[in-house]
Amino acid sequence: MSLKIAVLSTSRIVAEVMREVGAWPEVDVAAIICRPQSADKGRAWAKQYNVPALYTDEDAAYAAGGFEAVYIGTANHLHYAAAKKALLAGYHVLLEKPFTATAAEARELFALADARGLVLMEAITIPYLPQYAFLQAELPKIGPVRGAMASFCARSARYDDYLNGIWNTTFDPACLGGALNDMNVYNLHLLCGLLGLPDRAEYRPSCGPNGIDTAGLALLDYGGFTAAALAAKDSEGRNGLVLQGPGGYLVVEGGTNALPVVYSVLGGVRGGGTRTDGPAPARHRMAYEFAEFARIIAQKDTAAEAAARMRTMQVMNLLDVLHQ
Repeated sequence: MSLKIAVLSTSRIVAEVMREVGAWPEVDVAAIICRPQSADKGRAWAKQYNVPALYTDEDAAYAAGGFEAVYIGTANHLHYAAAKKALLAGYHVLLEKPFTATAAEARELFALADARGLVLMEAITIPYLPQYAFLQAELPKIGPVRGAMASFCARSARYDDYLNGIWNTTFDPACLGGALNDMNVYNLHLLCGLLGLPDRAEYRPSCGPNGIDTAGLALLDYGGFTAAALAAKDSEGRNGLVLQGPGGYLVVEGGTNALPVVYSVLGGVRGGGTRTDGPAPARHRMAYEFAEFARIIAQKDTAAEAAARMRTMQVMNLLDVLHQ
């Protein structure tokens, strides 16, 4: 039986979910919740995607019910308050990345979810992709890791507006915009998931006129090696991951939010070795996180819920350090 969800916001990430969710049997969108000024877009979505209910007020939506969980895709700075309101109303929550502004906020929300007997999970694609499981399985074969480089760069469609002085949340420090929160968080989830937390970390941003990090490099010191995580919203780049050791290396080609092509190259020297390709994506990248969210709730899988929470808190703690 599908998990009935409400989607909160009409943002671009939610628009992508709405375009794809009809192919995800694990969830069923029962309501759209949006701001009054976005009501026309919400009504158009409700008609296009056969969603039975539209609300322009969260309290009214939560009082009416008809769903079990809320997917929150609001602007970054609204995540904490929106998740807290949904949890207090008694709903499970799937909360977009970056999870919250600080690790303290994340801990508070998880404590609230526990007190209410609800599932709270970060909508982060990476850990639920079959390509990620392939990387995990291949990692021990390369021997001790000696270095890693991850990159996720894409020139934002709103970058020109920003340069021309037109305000948007994407490039507003007060709205938790910027390359670290919006883009590098994927690199951090990938690297921390495969390598664990670093011993030390620092962030070297490239800042725009208002101080926002339009690009930036995170350096993660693991003692015996350093991993680099580059992200940019002001320029394009060749995206992916290379993670290497004496026995070979692992490669991701393409965005670290989707891991579209993954493979390992083991053995050999000077460009030799045997390449093993990982699985190709069988579903939209976000389908897997929604499916796991629904499964955890249906099966009351507390172990999987705890593992997801641990991953989120690792990255939130690291983000606190990098933001210093």
